[in-house]
Amino acid sequence: MSRNKINLKKIDEKHYELDVRGLVCPFPQVMVTRVLEDLTEEKILEVIIDNPPSVRDIPPALERKGYKSKIVKIDKIISKIVIRR
Repeated sequence: MSRNKINLKKIDEKHYELDVRGLVCPFPQVMVTRVLEDLTEEKILEVIIDNPPSVRDIPPALERKGYKSKIVKIDKIISKIVIRR
């Protein structure tokens, strides 16, 4: 995956999925921030991620901006961060 390409998939009218697997800090957080700037408040963003420092750092950064997030462990390496306003 290119560092500049945003891999965003629309799941349905309110859900989007952003795949940032393979990216390391700060790129996952930068991509999440860019996508959230374009989504309206009622949307839910699910971030698929495999970088432990980003899994640790993204939720507190989002909380400071008024977002709520939940981490869901998919397997030993991959997590999903579910984000909503």
